[in-house]
Amino acid sequence: MTESILAITGPTSGIGRGAVKALTNSFDRMLLLCRNLDKGADLKNDLLQLNPDLNVDIIECDLSVLASVRQAADTIKNRFDHIDCLINNAGMVSTSKEKSVDGYELMMATNYIGPFLLTHELLPLVMNSERKQIVVVSSDAYKFAPMKRPFFKPKRFSSIAGYGRSKLGTLYLAQELHEFYSHKGLKTTAVHPGMVSTNIGKNNVSQSLGTFVFRLLDPFFKTLDEGAQSVVSAVEDPDKYAGFYSDEGRIAAVKQYGSDFKMRREFIDATLKELNLKAL
Repeated sequence: MTESILAITGPTSGIGRGAVKALTNSFDRMLLLCRNLDKGADLKNDLLQLNPDLNVDIIECDLSVLASVRQAADTIKNRFDHIDCLINNAGMVSTSKEKSVDGYELMMATNYIGPFLLTHELLPLVMNSERKQIVVVSSDAYKFAPMKRPFFKPKRFSSIAGYGRSKLGTLYLAQELHEFYSHKGLKTTAVHPGMVSTNIGKNNVSQSLGTFVFRLLDPFFKTLDEGAQSVVSAVEDPDKYAGFYSDEGRIAAVKQYGSDFKMRREFIDATLKELNLKAL
């Protein structure tokens, strides 16, 4: 019997942490792609308490750094020949203009470019599995702003628009995967988990401002378990959600900029050119 393997980015906090804890009995092995290895080790201990028979591997990966993404992918490809389910979960918000080490706007680098490259590198392993599943954690923030050139190094910075465009990119990624690989058996779902009370964005503002704002918004947030459930549902029912956008667990139509096929084609082609790839 083939070992079932889940790979996930951003598993050490927030939605990712809630999801892997809920899925401890659904897979034989979990590959935790973490930027912080100490947090990865703590999570591994927690997961093994929930299921002592689970195999857990911690793989260092900073999605904002292309070299780190490639190294993580190489590590996985050298050790495993398949991945049953890949969850692109990691994400971040920045309230100030920052660049990645590769020169990209940091939110676009972390939320989209890194995950795109990782997906490209690991797609052959996903397609080599029985399950063939990819879950992309997107966001209704894709409605915030249309995609705009220059895509990856904008001249003007807006935290809201920048975050929205990075999440629109993840939605385009999910659509692209479904369009080109569903006929080969790939089941892809883009998930909006809702407004969830996580630490995303807190570390990118002053502590006092972050605490104040999050206290004001807290009554409107879902709990981590509630937010993670939409991801868990997509993982556990791949046939139901394959090719769809899951809005807090409900299949929903993609609106506004998310249905702009012409822009999606331009954006994906620009990504391929930027990463020197021929195809996703």
